[in-house]
Amino acid sequence: ACHRWLGAVPPNVERAKITAERIIRDANSAADVVGRIRALFKQSTETRTNATLSSVIAEARDLVAEEAMRRGVRISVDVGSDIPLVAFDRVQIQQVLVNLVRNGMEAMDSGADDGAISIRVRHIGDVVQTEVSDRGRGIEFPDRIFEPFFTTKEQGMGMGLAICRSIIESHSGRLWVEKNEPRGATFIFTLPIEAKAAS
Repeated sequence: ACHRWLGAVPPNVERAKITAERIIRDANSAADVVGRIRALFKQSTETRTNATLSSVIAEARDLVAEEAMRRGVRISVDVGSDIPLVAFDRVQIQQVLVNLVRNGMEAMDSGADDGAISIRVRHIGDVVQTEVSDRGRGIEFPDRIFEPFFTTKEQGMGMGLAICRSIIESHSGRLWVEKNEPRGATFIFTLPIEAKAAS
């Protein structure tokens, strides 16, 4: 909108200024929301326990099982045999998994013959890495999808992936996305093995 006002003949600098001020205000508001969410996650260290991811993955799969059946999507889980314990907040990591699986299901056409989500967990160096892959449309804006309030969904708020990243970063991990070939996307997050559960 700001660009449009400046490109008008003659340029409407006053309207462009108002639009720019609104953009700045909204960006600051988004930063405040994410900052408060991160502060809440930092307080959650008391609820972290040393555990393996397999049970929380099973719980997350149970939570989305009915929706997956309705959409005709199969969910497969492959957890490596050498996965060590990591310290995490069970509810928060479950929320990340549910959000990533739901996003994957929404990215695939309902009733597709090859609708499938795969969850894969591996021990890599000093982290446990979890991958959630789909066969959907892929990621149109990979550099922006983790930004607060950025969404490509008509009814979306654009907070799901931003919150997921905040949760993982509060666990000293990383969350990112990679494109699949020929289609789909894989969301990957890591949790450090050396993290200690709160005593």
